[in-house]
Amino acid sequence: MRVSIKAFRYFLSAASHGSIARAAEEMNVVPSAISSAIEQVESEFDLKLVHRSPAKGITPTAAGIKLMKRVQHLVDEYDSLMRDGAELRTSLSGSLSIGYYAPVAPAFVPAIAAPIMRDNPHVSMSFIACDNDRAQSGLLAGEFDLIVFVAANVLSGIEYEELLTTPPYLLVSAEHRFASGKPVRLSDLHNEPLVLLDLPFTSQYLRGLLEEAGITPRIAATASTTEMVRSLVGVGIGISILNMRPLTDVSYAGDKLLAVPLAGSATPLRLVLGHLGGSQRRLAETFAKACREYFACNAANQLIVSLGKLRQ
Repeated sequence: MRVSIKAFRYFLSAASHGSIARAAEEMNVVPSAISSAIEQVESEFDLKLVHRSPAKGITPTAAGIKLMKRVQHLVDEYDSLMRDGAELRTSLSGSLSIGYYAPVAPAFVPAIAAPIMRDNPHVSMSFIACDNDRAQSGLLAGEFDLIVFVAANVLSGIEYEELLTTPPYLLVSAEHRFASGKPVRLSDLHNEPLVLLDLPFTSQYLRGLLEEAGITPRIAATASTTEMVRSLVGVGIGISILNMRPLTDVSYAGDKLLAVPLAGSATPLRLVLGHLGGSQRRLAETFAKACREYFACNAANQLIVSLGKLRQ
């Protein structure tokens, strides 16, 4: 048998007041509930904790006095825990950990986080770049409060909501023959040197697109970051296929780039917000709401390249 916090509270009240009746009044229960709690505590520890006297009520024994101090500390810690838990649920304070698999996350995450942090100075946030599987396993392990990732091979236990559908597009240098801005078909990429974004899942996805179009890729270079891919394309090493774009038309090296829509029905990717379902901390819910609002507005459309639109 284990003793409940409620039983400990009843025991403390009775031992402190020296009266079962007064403890029952304070706890708003019948006296028999207080008496039963005292017996439960004594039985659990196999100790005589109070003397009972019809005339004098109850008096803690030496063992009871020692135990009261420990029990009081336990009850105080429990109350503190419950207050802290309530604060986590309702207040905009503390830290938030976001795992993301979105190579151009720097193009939109700061715009989502900034208003929250500006209005709530006691909030801090951590943003951790990882691959799609790592983001999901981190969420399930409690390392992340929320994740932004691609809806592919979603692990059991994760709930998600779509933020943006991202069709593939072609990235070329300003001097490339495809830089006219007209849509290009995947079949037009035959013998074109490609710069491949070599990340888990993304590489497989891009190779699958080319295979569906009957193209054996001629990989000129690979890179593990979008910005390196953009820089390699910018200096003319090759062209690349990407799904999201930053809000700039130059590489780190200052070379002009052009985003060209892909014609046809190439499979898009779905960027989603992942969580574990149920009630979230208020801070996590606030960030999730900000994500929804951002991706529901026109600003999010600048992150994609679709037919009929040429964006930098």
